[in-house]
Amino acid sequence: MFIDNIISFNSIEVSVLSIEKRRIIGDIKYDDNHFKLIFTFKEDITADKNIAGLIVTMPVINFTYFSRRLVLNYPLSKTDLNLIKNFVEINAREVFINKIINRRYDFIKEEYIPKDNDITEENACGITEVTASQIIDDKSYDEMDQNNVLIMSSGGKESLLGYGIFNEINANGKNYAFFFEESGAHWLTAKTAFDYYEKNFKNVIKTWSNVDRFYHEMLRHIKILRQDMINIKADDYPIQVFIFPIYIFLTLPLILKYKIGNIIMGDEFDDPREMGKFHGIEYYYGIFDQTSYFNEMMSEYLRNKGINTRVYSIVYPITGSLEEKILIGRYHDLYLNQRSCHSCHEKNGLIYPCGKCSKCLGILLFIEANGGNPKEILYSDDDIRLLERRVLRAKMRLDPDELKYTETKLGFINGNPNDYGHVNGIHILPYEKTMFSLVPENFRDNIINIINKYSDGTYTLKNGTWVKT
Repeated sequence: MFIDNIISFNSIEVSVLSIEKRRIIGDIKYDDNHFKLIFTFKEDITADKNIAGLIVTMPVINFTYFSRRLVLNYPLSKTDLNLIKNFVEINAREVFINKIINRRYDFIKEEYIPKDNDITEENACGITEVTASQIIDDKSYDEMDQNNVLIMSSGGKESLLGYGIFNEINANGKNYAFFFEESGAHWLTAKTAFDYYEKNFKNVIKTWSNVDRFYHEMLRHIKILRQDMINIKADDYPIQVFIFPIYIFLTLPLILKYKIGNIIMGDEFDDPREMGKFHGIEYYYGIFDQTSYFNEMMSEYLRNKGINTRVYSIVYPITGSLEEKILIGRYHDLYLNQRSCHSCHEKNGLIYPCGKCSKCLGILLFIEANGGNPKEILYSDDDIRLLERRVLRAKMRLDPDELKYTETKLGFINGNPNDYGHVNGIHILPYEKTMFSLVPENFRDNIINIINKYSDGTYTLKNGTWVKT
């Protein structure tokens, strides 16, 4: 059976070693090996073993598809356990379809690539059994302030735009920018924005972790991976698809400390026409934790856990191109700190984007199509000159209409950008009756007023076509 052949661990066990004023340390035991997972805060926090255990567990979800058992050696509630079981199954399907079958790079050894008759619901969901050592009741936490907002911040256009909008409209509450510093080069992407925020804004929060080292260690023990490939520079992880749950659970001690009622994600528009099933198997194209489904799941979980904090995005109905347009035109000071690149590098005290990865190519398309100047965020003359050639050769990770809209607008391909005009509009999704229905009422109208000034109107999906209303 396929799933038995790829199992690399009999069990992965999660334990909490210590909870300090500014640090949480966990132990990950995978068969006879151990890894000490560390999370360090810039300020004093309070966390019990339940919260600490949940934080330590989230990075592990990425690898549970390859383990027969996940053992949680800390107290957790039925609410916690049900969420983790859901995460484990969803992660399994995402890894099976997006990393093993529809892979972008040759990370997988050829002998482990599934045959057609291996593509089944059973193999997709995996066999991982989740067990807990102690079940406790959920607590009752203090009421959260629904005007206090925490923005997941990374130096990318979504988080910069979100921060800019809330700084403008949220006079009645406090805005917190949360940065996560992973060990390794990933921090370079966020560092420019973080340094700017620290100099210019209040309530800037950062947490450090050695989670990148943990990822690398686990990848070394997964037998289906080509070990000669796991260290290459690429715009994709070999296995990991569960990234944002780590950030959200890391914020819980801060959410409780500052009574924050809103966690703002950077999930932009994904065209539902492109989100079908794979061989009848439900999946999320490797972006489950960047979907409204994930946000709703987390909001319901927190509510059931006794924490009245909502998780949502304010850019979910608009494309990256429109986000870039607003950022350039309205929050230019924040735009100057944008680094949306998988392979940033440092030179003479400045952090430069590589200009070549799929992320950079998309950002260059958006900036050029909206009349911006890529040099302002340190793209080179060569990056701009070679953009057309690189885009036409690359495997771009944009919705097809968004790609065609920018390519036709810049003259890279023949066509009329107006044929894809919805790309510059606000989308009312099939599950919505009104625009921005997923955003709380206390912020909704002000957000709509800002975005309306830059959009080309509102669009709904009719008979498979986005129609202006």
